[in-house]
Amino acid sequence: MTNKRIVYIDYLKILAMLGVVMSHSLAQGLNKDMFSFNWHVGNFFLGLVSPAVGIFFMVSGALILSSPRTYDLKYLFSHRIVRLIVPFLIWSAISITVFMYMDGNASLWFLVNKMLLLYHQMPIIAFWFLYPLIGFYLLSPILKTIVDRTDTKILDYAIILWFVTNMLLPFIAAMLPKEIGVYFKASSVSNFFMLGQSLGYFLLGYRLTLAPIHKNTLHLNVIATTLLLLITVILNFENNLYHINIPVIGYVPSVFAMLFAMEIFLTFRKIDFYHQISRLKRHYFTLLSKMSYGVYLTHGIVVEVLNRVLKIDGFFWVFLITSVVCILFTYIVSRIPKVRFILFGMD
Repeated sequence: MTNKRIVYIDYLKILAMLGVVMSHSLAQGLNKDMFSFNWHVGNFFLGLVSPAVGIFFMVSGALILSSPRTYDLKYLFSHRIVRLIVPFLIWSAISITVFMYMDGNASLWFLVNKMLLLYHQMPIIAFWFLYPLIGFYLLSPILKTIVDRTDTKILDYAIILWFVTNMLLPFIAAMLPKEIGVYFKASSVSNFFMLGQSLGYFLLGYRLTLAPIHKNTLHLNVIATTLLLLITVILNFENNLYHINIPVIGYVPSVFAMLFAMEIFLTFRKIDFYHQISRLKRHYFTLLSKMSYGVYLTHGIVVEVLNRVLKIDGFFWVFLITSVVCILFTYIVSRIPKVRFILFGMD
């Protein structure tokens, strides 16, 4: 990859951003009025956005493992880590403070204690993805060295090994009765550290950028994506109806979620390859893509305020209002030099 903007990466970043906002907007709505019309609509959208986090990690892997700057430790700690961690710490403090006041237990000691616990305790659930992302950034020079000095067969072997140990076996264990599934369950102390669920997605995203684009295959990816969406929606309905546990929704060891994320990645890569867009459209996609981290950091507060304070009913309204508010706020901040770097890590 070159240093210029890659349009399909921008597509995927925007898709993942909106998917995460939608998934958190759906949290309350799917816990009431089970199997009503609104529930089925929500279930469809939940299935649609289920691969969002996987796509986000794949995009991160595709970008970082393709960049020559990943070898530069000075650049890593003076730029990439700072851009990631400083906004994370600031918005952790802001989120904890807002949630304290919403819960009616505001105190300086509570804020300080929660901030000191950040190493092993998320400030809010919406920030969980930052922990594996920071780990990946720290490991990125090592991973870059490995992927640049090996051929695709060895990389494929590593991904297959990750798939079996961190996706397939836990997937089987979750579906089987407990007395049988226990034989497939991995131990947290003996599992492959280098093959954790998140890290596998990073490697997978990079590997997909190396895949050749064959002619007249876009329709196959669109069909596969559609089928995986239907399977996801139907299986989640079956899970709720019959109280079974087939891993399919969210960032769980779901084979379907991984395949779904892969097909979406390949589909947008081919769309970008076959269908070039105008410079103006590319500008707007780039602008929106650059605001994705700001939306990730701010949307959790907005969703909670809409749900708990303003009592907004309807997941779509929560999603729409949250998206508009966060995008507008991030855009305004992005126009202010220095402040945009401190709050959102934007150059």
